[in-house]
Amino acid sequence: MIKKVWLKNNRGLKIAALIGSAKKGQAPFPVVIICHGLKGCKEQQHLKSLAQVLEKNGIMTVRFDFTNEVGQSDGRIENVSFTNELADLKAVIDYSCHQKNIDVNRIGISGQSLGGTLVLNYAPQDRRVKVVVDMAGPVLFGGGGTKLEKNIKAQNPNGLKNGYFMVTSKSKHKTYKIKIGFYLDLLKRNTLSQVAKIKVPTLVVHGSDDISVPVKHSKMVFKELKSAKKLAIIKGAPHTWKKPVDYQRVNPIVLDWFKKYL
Repeated sequence: MIKKVWLKNNRGLKIAALIGSAKKGQAPFPVVIICHGLKGCKEQQHLKSLAQVLEKNGIMTVRFDFTNEVGQSDGRIENVSFTNELADLKAVIDYSCHQKNIDVNRIGISGQSLGGTLVLNYAPQDRRVKVVVDMAGPVLFGGGGTKLEKNIKAQNPNGLKNGYFMVTSKSKHKTYKIKIGFYLDLLKRNTLSQVAKIKVPTLVVHGSDDISVPVKHSKMVFKELKSAKKLAIIKGAPHTWKKPVDYQRVNPIVLDWFKKYL
């Protein structure tokens, strides 16, 4: 059973979330909070399929839309910031801890793309998080190695003077304007420094054919991890595994990690 709920973040904005019930076992259940990428939403097939696999195996899930306009939550994408999305994640975890069927001592977080970067940065800040899964999260230094950075550089050839840049969502068939402050906020984050502080088991997953975020980003993350860790490179998989052939290979790896440590 999927239950749709609304909660509020620290700025009073509404967050739309889907709570998935565990299909076996007894309450209270472990839970995994699933985070989407910059232009993503909670209904994306690769996230939905992961949630279904986890639920089938006795793990509750919470998928939600960040407050950035793309999904059903409040907010405008032009005002999106890494700082605010970290706060959204905390609000969802806070809410989850008040649900009677959830075991507050067995909370995992998983994120894809920017969501992966978010969970890596968030994990050291919250002792409630017991397991982490990063799926192709970028580590940004301003060097232009990711598709996002190449996009920004192409649109701002003379420097970051325009005050904004444009991104296109193929799934939503829309083009969004985002303030350049989003990128500058990202560059302030020393993700690898945060990764070194993670004390819980962390799985890093990346597709070998990812053209949005090079595999080397996940390799850097894996190298810095000091906790129990695993790096899974999915041969032939792209950045977002939309096809069954891809997520049917990814999901069992993620499931095994959560079952082992959650």
